[in-house]
Amino acid sequence: MPLSAFLFVGMFLIANFLLNLSLELIETTFSDLLHPKPFHMEVGFLFQMPIAEHPIYYLLVFLVVIGTIARTVYKLKSSFKNLNNHEKGSSRFTTVEELKKQYRAVPDREETFKGGGGVVISRLGDKVFIDDSPVNNLIIGTTRSGKGETYVFPTIDVYSRAEHKPSLIFNDPKGELFSASKETLEERGYHIEVLNLLTPLDSMSYNLLQLVKDAYKDGDYSTAQALCKTLSHTLYYKPGVKDPFWQDCAMSLCNAMILAITDKCIAEGTEEKITMYAVANMLSELGSKEIIIDPEEPPKNALDLYFENLPSDSVAKMQYATSNFSKGQARGGIFTQTMNGLSIFTFDEIAKMTAKNSVDLKRVGFGKTIKGKVTPRKRIEIVFPDGSKESIKSDITGRFALDFKKVIKVGDTIQFNEKGNKKKKTSISIMKIDEKTGDTEFKVIEENEDIQVITVDYFDKPVAIFMITPDFDSSNHVIASIFVRQLYFILAKGASLARGGKCHREVVFCLDEFGNMPSIEGMANIITVCLGRNVRFNLVIQAYAQLKNKYGEDADTIDGNCGNTIYILTNDQETAEKVSKKLGNQTINLSSRSGKGLSTDKNKTESLDQRPLLTANELMNFKEGESAVIRVIKRQDNNRKRIRPRPIYNTGETALKYRWEYLGVEFDTDKSILDIDIDSLHDDVNPNSLIVDFLGERKEKTSEPKQEDLPPVETMQPIEEPTMMGIDEEIPEEAFQQEDSPFDSLSIENWKEKTVSEFFESDLAVLKLVDKFFLAQLGKAIDEVENQEMGEFYSEFQMLAHNDHIDKSVYQAVENKINRILRDLEEKEQITS
Repeated sequence: MPLSAFLFVGMFLIANFLLNLSLELIETTFSDLLHPKPFHMEVGFLFQMPIAEHPIYYLLVFLVVIGTIARTVYKLKSSFKNLNNHEKGSSRFTTVEELKKQYRAVPDREETFKGGGGVVISRLGDKVFIDDSPVNNLIIGTTRSGKGETYVFPTIDVYSRAEHKPSLIFNDPKGELFSASKETLEERGYHIEVLNLLTPLDSMSYNLLQLVKDAYKDGDYSTAQALCKTLSHTLYYKPGVKDPFWQDCAMSLCNAMILAITDKCIAEGTEEKITMYAVANMLSELGSKEIIIDPEEPPKNALDLYFENLPSDSVAKMQYATSNFSKGQARGGIFTQTMNGLSIFTFDEIAKMTAKNSVDLKRVGFGKTIKGKVTPRKRIEIVFPDGSKESIKSDITGRFALDFKKVIKVGDTIQFNEKGNKKKKTSISIMKIDEKTGDTEFKVIEENEDIQVITVDYFDKPVAIFMITPDFDSSNHVIASIFVRQLYFILAKGASLARGGKCHREVVFCLDEFGNMPSIEGMANIITVCLGRNVRFNLVIQAYAQLKNKYGEDADTIDGNCGNTIYILTNDQETAEKVSKKLGNQTINLSSRSGKGLSTDKNKTESLDQRPLLTANELMNFKEGESAVIRVIKRQDNNRKRIRPRPIYNTGETALKYRWEYLGVEFDTDKSILDIDIDSLHDDVNPNSLIVDFLGERKEKTSEPKQEDLPPVETMQPIEEPTMMGIDEEIPEEAFQQEDSPFDSLSIENWKEKTVSEFFESDLAVLKLVDKFFLAQLGKAIDEVENQEMGEFYSEFQMLAHNDHIDKSVYQAVENKINRILRDLEEKEQITS
């Protein structure tokens, strides 16, 4: 534009000068030929514009000037303008100024800040930019890439310094997150729990069947079945298998046994036995027993007999039907695969840890609850101390449970009215609140017999749970996956029943080494809906192949529902190429020249091409602290103006710092988990006390001893379905005597001289493990092994284990069975002596 104006003015002045010059020449030369005037030229000719006398001339000049300028400008632009109009890609990285406008900047250490926390996106100086919007995050970082130092620890720090602190759930493979963070998090008001699969005796207690038991007691059988399916899916599901028959049957058998034991123990009043150890023992004891009912017919499996005699409408019996359709070798294969999944629960430490429950999972997202009982299907109005009201409708049993957000303190009064009937009123006064446990004591100051307040829980602390999953032994990692799934079930159910459909406290999962955890049932569906329930997931993987391996086709859904992909480093070419493609392409100018080598007269050409913002090789060569953020749903800035979610490249002044550079005091990784005492409820649990004695009941009923010969026992309610009693009359006592006689001859003195089959007579499933997993290493046929002396077999077995020729989980399963039989022999000898 300035060039055009300059040309226009210049050309117009020249044209003006020529016109005036011509007029002067004509006037001096031709006005008086005899007496011509002297010719003179002056600068004023440039500015004298006789437009009125010569309009046509000026019109022509104007047209010529405009045309000349247009042609000149066109040629100049065609020759020298930038050809790049983003024809082949318009991606670019977000600028620092844009970062300031689009993300909230908070102090990078120590200071508390208002509002909620978020994941660290970038940094500048002593500020970090966080994304506090509802978003799931996928973090990609290979081993030793610094993902813990640059992402996990800073994220823990930011969330724990926020005014509104969320509950935090961590997968902690090395235990360093727990040991380094525990003290700081407790100082910042967190309640700490640890699910320690490294040393289960130093762990919180976690009964995987607690939720199933609670649902069954409430008569919610569909929920109990759904919880069983969730658990068994995590135990047995493997994506991509060609024939899912085996895993499907194993799931059904596992579900059936869980429901059967739950039903039996609740009916007998022995709820403490509802554990995964009891489930594994049920399959081990009954699955290997063959009982002769009719000498003319083949013996029947004890597990089959048990389920056959359950009522036809039993939920456990219907689940068992799937595995019961198979016979022969297929049946044995189902039993073996099911036992493989349950074997980890037979280890003594795991059996103890999973025998009790020390954590109320609901407190992770809902810490304040009032429970009571009123007239069934009536709506109750609850008036809080500040005058605010909430109402809830009781269920068909009259029970209600209200999760509330209001603040209450000692001395406050809470009133309960039946809506529509103000005369029915109960009032309570808060007497004491235990800040550590949330247990609240209250006194009834006005009571109506139709409105009962059962419990008030007021737990107002955020919870941090660390799942320590040792990387050298993945056999028990499945417990962590089940824990995540069950916790989400509780949170989602509570959110569905809460006003607003959200958890009252934000819950953030940070699952380090997510790609190495056993698959979580329904993860693709969870991650699509969790944000609306105030639940966030941060999934840390090493490469996209890990997601594909664990979740199959669902991997794309999981990836697609992570609004931020934070790339740190990878050595996987396919992952680098996928990230490069997600970053997008930019249009670049290419220049080329041609001519003779020593000539200064070169021909130059320009062209356009596309280039990734960062190529796969560039992504695989990031410096320490560098990262790339691909954001999809961040489409508003801090002032809610619409923006394009362009990727972020953290390098130079925006590169992330390592924990040791600025958080070394608050999160000291030199601290060891060995120096931390962890309270445990299950230290004194005896796994043998958890066994459900099906056969003992059968023997008592069959032999029909006299009442006076029986020891005094606690009176139980009659049990019709979930026992072996229904088949007692059909089974002769000789069947059990024949079954037990080989075991009776076994003793602690002679067990090494007995054959393998005699030693394992009470648990034939062990022989199936030998046959399937390490018979080839023994170099013998199965019948040779069965007839081999137990002492010789045990020596060979130990040697194979010492040389790593047997899978660790299989070795532990067989070793535990041997130790259990020897313990039983010792106890038997002590009793008889």
